[in-house]
Amino acid sequence: MFGRYLIIQTAFLGDAILTEPIIETIKANQKDAFIGVIVIPANVEVFSLNPKVDVIIPYNKHGEDNGIAGFVKIIKTIKEYRFDCIISPHRSFRTALLSFLSGVQKRIGFKDAEASFLYTDRIKRPNNIHEVDKNLRLLEPLGFKKISREIRLYWSEESKRFIEGIFEANDISSTDKVVVISPSSVWPTKRWPKEYFKETAKELDSKGYRIILIGTEKDKEICDFVKGKNERIVNLAGKTRIKDLFYLIAWAKLLISNDSAPVHIASAFNTPTIEIYGPTVPEFGFYPLSEKHKIIQIDLPCRPCGKHGSVSCSQKHFRCMRDIKPEMVINAALELL
Repeated sequence: MFGRYLIIQTAFLGDAILTEPIIETIKANQKDAFIGVIVIPANVEVFSLNPKVDVIIPYNKHGEDNGIAGFVKIIKTIKEYRFDCIISPHRSFRTALLSFLSGVQKRIGFKDAEASFLYTDRIKRPNNIHEVDKNLRLLEPLGFKKISREIRLYWSEESKRFIEGIFEANDISSTDKVVVISPSSVWPTKRWPKEYFKETAKELDSKGYRIILIGTEKDKEICDFVKGKNERIVNLAGKTRIKDLFYLIAWAKLLISNDSAPVHIASAFNTPTIEIYGPTVPEFGFYPLSEKHKIIQIDLPCRPCGKHGSVSCSQKHFRCMRDIKPEMVINAALELL
């Protein structure tokens, strides 16, 4: 059995969150295991407060670490920590080459990864199961007896005080039912129309629920539109860190989101969730794990049209999102609330 494990996942926020059960499973079987993770700088917060993670190696592959010099630097860092097992949910050529050149004895990756021949163990990546379960298949060569599907995320007292300060400043009490809405996505076609989000927020607000909008600085324009002139709706786009969202979503009574990372944060805290699907489908494996959840989608012959969505609808009609009317989401929300 190995003692020093490195997990490599340099993809998006949601992908990083869904690798967390690998950490839980390793620790459930080896309490004294040393665990490191390689992630992009934006995702360091996912693991920075996790007591089961011993070292985080930021890899700014699209920034200062781009190119041969940055690649060599990361390889050198891996060697310094003397890892003896690499587990790679990430399926890129760069990750496979990085693993191989690090000289680590056991390197586990997916069979469908680019340059998978560079791994010592190649695992078939099954379809139609959750991404968490796909990632946990990577641990099969290690013979672990205990498997944990649990996603554990952590916030700081600073984050707790920050969010509670927002509640106080906006007259949100502990008895109010807070609905968190995430109206954006990295991919434009994965965004339910902002006009629909605005109508949904307005209707739920009229029924006494407190609406909080979340997103990055890039999502501020969309969130500003959804909020409009409603002073009761709180717009936190660009104002929160990832760790702040952990506390906020854990506290919320409901999350309404496109197919994006907040869904996986909600899964970690069993927060009731509505996930709206357009170009992608639940069968890709990124659906909510919260006990109470609803998936909103419509059947079309052109769905799914891609793994991530795209910049624009290839069919020019965008019916996968436009045909999901606000009342469908509002009714689902009221059922869960």
